[in-house]
Amino acid sequence: MAIEQMILLNMTFDRHDLDQVLFTLKDSKYFYPQPASKIVNNVKGVHALQEDNAYTKLLDRLIQVASDMKLDLNKDLAPDKTLNLDQIDQYLSDLEAQIKNIKDVQDQLITEKDENEKTLEILTRLTLSDVDLDHLLNCQYVKARFGRFHRQNLDKIKYYEGRPFIFNKLGEDRQYVYCCYIVTNSLLLEVDNIFKALGFEEIVIPSFVHGKVNDAKKELEEEVHAMTEYILRMDQKMTILRETHKVDLLKLYSTGLFLQRIESFKIFVVDFQSKCAIYGFIPKRMIEEFKDMLKHINGMEYQELPADILDHQLVVAPTVVHNAKIVRPFEMLSKVKQSDKIDTTIAIAVLYYAVFIIFLGDLGVGAILALLGLLMRKKKMGNLFLSLGVAALLGGLIYGDVFYTISLYPAIALPLSTVYKLVDGIILLIVGTFTIGAFKKMYLQDSTMEKVLSMKGICGLIIVYALLVYFGCVYEAHINLPIMPFAIVIVACLVFVLAKSILKKKAE
Repeated sequence: MAIEQMILLNMTFDRHDLDQVLFTLKDSKYFYPQPASKIVNNVKGVHALQEDNAYTKLLDRLIQVASDMKLDLNKDLAPDKTLNLDQIDQYLSDLEAQIKNIKDVQDQLITEKDENEKTLEILTRLTLSDVDLDHLLNCQYVKARFGRFHRQNLDKIKYYEGRPFIFNKLGEDRQYVYCCYIVTNSLLLEVDNIFKALGFEEIVIPSFVHGKVNDAKKELEEEVHAMTEYILRMDQKMTILRETHKVDLLKLYSTGLFLQRIESFKIFVVDFQSKCAIYGFIPKRMIEEFKDMLKHINGMEYQELPADILDHQLVVAPTVVHNAKIVRPFEMLSKVKQSDKIDTTIAIAVLYYAVFIIFLGDLGVGAILALLGLLMRKKKMGNLFLSLGVAALLGGLIYGDVFYTISLYPAIALPLSTVYKLVDGIILLIVGTFTIGAFKKMYLQDSTMEKVLSMKGICGLIIVYALLVYFGCVYEAHINLPIMPFAIVIVACLVFVLAKSILKKKAE
């Protein structure tokens, strides 16, 4: 059994030492603090310490500032243990104001540049180069509108033939038709409604554009070029601002994350006004090491309590396993649950190591499994593959086989063919895993009758093993055994199981 024996540890300390205690606890791997709300349980005058969300708000502001500045945040820099929130607030406010000024100018330029580019598109498609825009746009009795609408609406223009307006298609691209229409002032509203129904988007010719089309295009091109350069200048200004404040912002972000994590620990703190307390579960073997880690806290008081003393308040000790490094990868196969009282990791590890060395040992398969384990080393499955790969390699060295077909050198050989050896190995894994699981379930059963007279108990195991022994002897070892003794044993076990079920139903 490798399940840790847990105790509930109560630590009481002066309130002014709270930050130091929390700084230390954040690095503990073996201490499992419990929410103070469960410990307090409506005790008058005692309450859980409230968490301050100031650091969460600070991080939100930092993330927004970094997004505006296109700064990639990370926590590589070592954090500070304190922050002056008033100074930080003023610092961020000044920085946000500078960012806003740059973005406002840039956004306005981008909007105007987009409008000018649309106008330039219209002028580029005007083939009447002798048209004077000043005369056209300043006519006293007619109005000219330039713009675009989606191509699928072009055919709908024919429904308005004969209406009092002049329509001129200037050109089109894959998405839009560019056009202008001219109408008298008296009919402007009516015609505007017609084109609005077609999805017409008006493109306003800027006031600084004058003269003939070619002259106007030249003016617009110069204006767009100037705006592009100024937008780039704003980008450079933002880059300078980002590089100037980069280190300070990254340091602030790292510190904010650290202090937010520390602040989150306050849900585990019981507030006695001048004193504070933290309750948590810890393995009994780690007590002295844990106390030594907190020895710099003066006046720390400890009280060791039984792990189940607060079960009625739903303060339940976690089930923690402690295994040697060589068997630890198999914890994912043993799957110890909260209610378990036994850890089968060692048994599972012995079974798999033995099978992979004796039955599945092979240099090629072992190398592949080990390589997979190294590639997946950051995941739990990677450690399992690596362990099985090493076991298969050891077996491969004993047998000298590569992929079960190539023999590199004379070596030990089992009195079985390769196929039988592989099949026996897989069967042993299945049967062994089932057996270990069955014994675990039997151990956890409170009723002796369930442990013995059930399919999950001894009777079930006897039936499984009777069948395995019989079929193994007959079909693999080619030993002719009479079936009657095995049948009697199986039937007897089934009768016991049935009788137990009947008695259990009557008792209910």
